[in-house]
Amino acid sequence: MSELVLVAVLLCALPGVAGAAHPRFRLPLPPPPAVIRGFDPPEHRWQPGHRGVDLSTSPGTVIHAAGAGTVQFAGVVAGRPVVSIRHADALITTYEPVRASVRQGTTVRRGEEIGTVIAGHEGCPAPACLHWGARRGQGRAATYLNPLALIGALRVRLKPVDGIRPGDAPADGPHAGVPH
Repeated sequence: MSELVLVAVLLCALPGVAGAAHPRFRLPLPPPPAVIRGFDPPEHRWQPGHRGVDLSTSPGTVIHAAGAGTVQFAGVVAGRPVVSIRHADALITTYEPVRASVRQGTTVRRGEEIGTVIAGHEGCPAPACLHWGARRGQGRAATYLNPLALIGALRVRLKPVDGIRPGDAPADGPHAGVPH
């Protein structure tokens, strides 16, 4: 049962993704790029991991806002140029390394140009990579999300709990009343 609760929580945590006719978010790069490195969050927030995805591209490629929001940051962090956009529900998407064409406080629409990719993303085997991240909240309360979930690119598969399928349970058993 806990797996079903987890799936329900994940679907609620990503409003506008599952089943949306017009999703709130889109890929920041056209055409759909190859994912060079996937999302690999650490078990604990202070541990190393990969808190986003690296998308293959070329230097100078235009980056588009994945969703509507306000530019929270456009500048350099640890020597890398970054753009961060705050969306509804305290969701923040980040893009790096990006030469920004927007300033902090600017309101952007989904698909609007926010900058161009520059070469130099560490560990990128392509001519350039865009690191695209997503998180909800800030500081210690931040929860990193797989940005591909924002565009509905992840498949959710329900698996039976304890090896019992809903149709296999007796009428008065633990799954009674579960629709088949």
